[in-house]
Amino acid sequence: MMAVLLCCLTVTSLGSCTNDNADNGGYGGGGDFSYNLNNVEIVDSGVINTVDLIKDVIDDHSMLEDCDDSIYTDWGRSQYAIIDSQNKAGTRSGAGEGWDGSGGTGYAQYAKWVTIRYKSTSVDGSTKYLSELIVWPYNRIRRNPNPKHLVIGCHCTITSNAERPTNFSKLGFRTDISMLALLFAARRDCLVVIPDYEGYGSTHGDPHPYCNRDVTAKQVLDGASAAVAWYEKNEKPMAENWRAFAVGYSQGGAVAAGTLRYYLNNSDYKGFTMAGAVCGDGPYDPLATLKTYIETDRLYMPVAPALLLKGAVDTNKELKALGCTYRDFVTDDFYNTGIFDWLQRKDLTTDDIQAELLKISKANKDGFKMVCWSKTDKQFMLYSPENANGRKWDLSNGNAMSYCTVDQCLKPGVIAYFKDGSIQGDVPEAKLKALEQALKENSLYYGNYVPNLSYSNNGIGRFTLFHSTRDEVVPFSNLLSVKDKWGSDVFRCMQYESGTYLHVGTGASYYVEYVGTLFDEFFNDKWKVGYWKITGKFY
Repeated sequence: MMAVLLCCLTVTSLGSCTNDNADNGGYGGGGDFSYNLNNVEIVDSGVINTVDLIKDVIDDHSMLEDCDDSIYTDWGRSQYAIIDSQNKAGTRSGAGEGWDGSGGTGYAQYAKWVTIRYKSTSVDGSTKYLSELIVWPYNRIRRNPNPKHLVIGCHCTITSNAERPTNFSKLGFRTDISMLALLFAARRDCLVVIPDYEGYGSTHGDPHPYCNRDVTAKQVLDGASAAVAWYEKNEKPMAENWRAFAVGYSQGGAVAAGTLRYYLNNSDYKGFTMAGAVCGDGPYDPLATLKTYIETDRLYMPVAPALLLKGAVDTNKELKALGCTYRDFVTDDFYNTGIFDWLQRKDLTTDDIQAELLKISKANKDGFKMVCWSKTDKQFMLYSPENANGRKWDLSNGNAMSYCTVDQCLKPGVIAYFKDGSIQGDVPEAKLKALEQALKENSLYYGNYVPNLSYSNNGIGRFTLFHSTRDEVVPFSNLLSVKDKWGSDVFRCMQYESGTYLHVGTGASYYVEYVGTLFDEFFNDKWKVGYWKITGKFY
């Protein structure tokens, strides 16, 4: 879901299908691109002052209202201290003011960005202009470094087009997009590219192929190729022997993992070396996700199954051939909330959608119902007109006590089929099987795919998957599914004992405490396969 992860940017505007048996050999060292730059259009550009951004993290005292906000404050102070030390170490007489007025040399103070449109293949097979954000290190005072590596940033689930990466200059507080730019462009001297994904930005009127692994992976890799080709022509060369990495959380975690898998099994992208992917709490197995919702019979954020179903119905050829609609699989009450219209319009965030569903539950005596924690009664109760009178509800983001049971969203026949394989109710068996197959096809291990350890040992194609055991939006079953199919001796498998059930709270910890260290493992000879259980700090 939309991971709200960092404070506002200070911006100065400058203007407006995989072959699983493919040969995995012959990787290049970078720079050999065939991407036609006639297919690239610049849309907007600017500069960010990363020190202002870090100071905003420290100074935003409103963040302390939530239980996880100390993570941001502590991290901001540590980053402030690092840059302060770097600046003072470089201070010399007459050097001029540093970022804090101390006369330093301004290390790691700025990053530049552009947004572009590039051509790729749409989910319907046509060629379309997609859009993406590109960010790179920039220092006005001392140096403009050649980017050491390419980071392919894969953003989390968004439902509002305003949240897209190419809206960079207008993004709000603490986004994972801002964190990717800060961690990797400004602090690690990398070129960072963050695609919008189809259905957002330049294609915002089209359906978003949610959890469609190969389609999204190809588009992301096309965007990465376009970004490097544009950057090297218009700015400066990448550093010698640079490599590419994919990084993401939530939907971004699944996209990052799928992008690495697609790269390893597709010969179109061997002009650069993709060393690995660092992935957090991703839906690597959409079928396991849906089954877990049904087994637990509790949905926090009912938008999650709606996104899974919409992505499948909108993009799967067999479901389309059978004439499937959303109403084949969801209850009339859930459909009539308008949730599928909201997802297609893309003008509401996931928090907005959650609020609308609560509003509908409270307003209607009959129909769709949410279950919430009553502070008055100290128990879960229906969020309904009858129960609303005289009661106080715990609906805060920090506690997120708002759920619904699965039967509020899914038809009985769908629940029965994905629970025990039985055919009941009015959903045709052919449609149920087609939905099951559509979800299976987008698992990370589909087609008996297993990472090739010999390539991983050579610094190519290394998977690191990090997942909280308590995540209620993208359940832990996603990591277990991959572990069961792959074993733990071909990838880095990390079971995270989170202090919160909240998906967004875990995302904050992932970016602030872990992702930089996990990324650095690739350079410091510390990456290794195996299964780790971790709590608190990584080391």
